[in-house]
Amino acid sequence: MKKIFCSLLFAACFFNQAIAQDLKSEVLFDLEAELFAPQAVGPVPTGTRVIFPAKSGFIKGQKLNGKILQGGGDWGLVVDSTTFKLDVRVTVETDDGALIYITYGGYVHTDAKRFATILQGQWDGLNSSDYYFRTNPVFETGSPKYAWLNHTIAVGVGRFLPGGKVAYRVHAIK
Repeated sequence: MKKIFCSLLFAACFFNQAIAQDLKSEVLFDLEAELFAPQAVGPVPTGTRVIFPAKSGFIKGQKLNGKILQGGGDWGLVVDSTTFKLDVRVTVETDDGALIYITYGGYVHTDAKRFATILQGQWDGLNSSDYYFRTNPVFETGSPKYAWLNHTIAVGVGRFLPGGKVAYRVHAIK
């Protein structure tokens, strides 16, 4: 019985090592967006809806550069007094004319005092260490040049910038 147990333990350890992979990433692009003043829709069945329409913006990276087209924004939900659930949709026009639709969810989380100022769009002076701001972008494009994005897993790390802007560093997961 002891031999069987040892054999199974050895096989399990070997098998796990054989299939385990390290999570690796590379910077895909930096995104910066200027937002209009927030639109407080108010309480809805799933939370409190607050919309942050995008005014303008851009993405810059080694493989991808372009501008954010008007019409996008964040249709987010206030979950509680410290947490905002993102629901962002934007269209990017690349420098070479391709269109890429980007959607992402994610969370902004901080203490109640800082959170209240964020909801008002008044985040000047906040340090990125004062809050958690993460996203999970998903890409859709019909462009053959950028088709690789259609099956790319990405994670964005966000921060608030002065003047009603937000920025993300978006990482492609390898």
